[in-house]
Amino acid sequence: MDFRKLAMAACLWCACLGSVLAGESAECAAGDARTRSIVDMAGRRVVLPKDVRRIATVGSVPVLNGYLFALGAGARIVNGLPSRFTATGRWRLHNAIAPHLADRPVLQGQATSEVSIEKLILLAPDVVLTMDPLRVRMLEAAKAPVVYLEWGSMSDIRANMRILGCMLGCTQQSEAYLRYFEDTMERVRRTLDTVPQQARPKVLYFNPQTMSTPLLIANWWIAAAGGYSVTAGMEPAGSARYSHERVLVWNPDIFIVNSPEQAEAVYRDERFSRINAVQNRRVYVTPMGAHSWGQRTVEQPLTVLWAAKVFHPQPFAQIDMEDEIRDFYLRFFNYELSDDEIRAVLEGRSG
Repeated sequence: MDFRKLAMAACLWCACLGSVLAGESAECAAGDARTRSIVDMAGRRVVLPKDVRRIATVGSVPVLNGYLFALGAGARIVNGLPSRFTATGRWRLHNAIAPHLADRPVLQGQATSEVSIEKLILLAPDVVLTMDPLRVRMLEAAKAPVVYLEWGSMSDIRANMRILGCMLGCTQQSEAYLRYFEDTMERVRRTLDTVPQQARPKVLYFNPQTMSTPLLIANWWIAAAGGYSVTAGMEPAGSARYSHERVLVWNPDIFIVNSPEQAEAVYRDERFSRINAVQNRRVYVTPMGAHSWGQRTVEQPLTVLWAAKVFHPQPFAQIDMEDEIRDFYLRFFNYELSDDEIRAVLEGRSG
């Protein structure tokens, strides 16, 4: 697949985003007694039932589901996680938050991201959510009521939440989440004001097997947490790939990976042995909750708190991550975590 063409298509699809979101998307417009219309992140006006009860999520399914969890709408999801996410226990907590997902039909398989249109039609969703601009065309052709969301920057989170709050009739919940998001960012910013620039570590968040980084989201949360992302200067389109030699030149102070197994692999790999992060035993695993915190997730405020505490232990010593996680899950997911579940989240393990 030509990822440059894919990125270009995504940009073209969202070309009118700025002007549209400045006006129409703030509008929760009623069509008639039974409908409402919203403007999605591609500038498309979509007419939906006033009471959206059945929601299908395709493409970045765990990301989209997380939005719905945070809005108290997880029970409205009609399809299960793609099988590539359920092959291991890593996504156990995702299904614990919404237990009914385990029995829902799967629209995407293990080896392919293609959506089964036949299964989708049988599910009869009131709306299909996706973050894949190319998939929108396919869903439109199948006469599916599709809403496109985007997540390339922090500002997109606000736009997505407001679109979904309008669509689901839960604007109070969406605004409550956004207030929490901004309040958390402000807490971090105030503390970072006391940290000099020269004390901010060089950080690489990556998959050591593929030697790649999801640039847009990783560069954002690393910087927001008071680190310097060594991939910040790379072209911000999709995932960046690089060589071991490039990592040696960067010489990060901190490595962040996605699982305990990846951390062990980094420490075993002689090619990383001379890097500061390995020599100083500063290889960390992103927490894993409803989604991996290093990726796009509504848990992103927790990602920033956690990373800030990792990068600057003393200034953020007052942050108790166990309490932060417990409060977030209860408040936004209506799920009471056990102490063992909280430890599993922080350790990035399956359960």
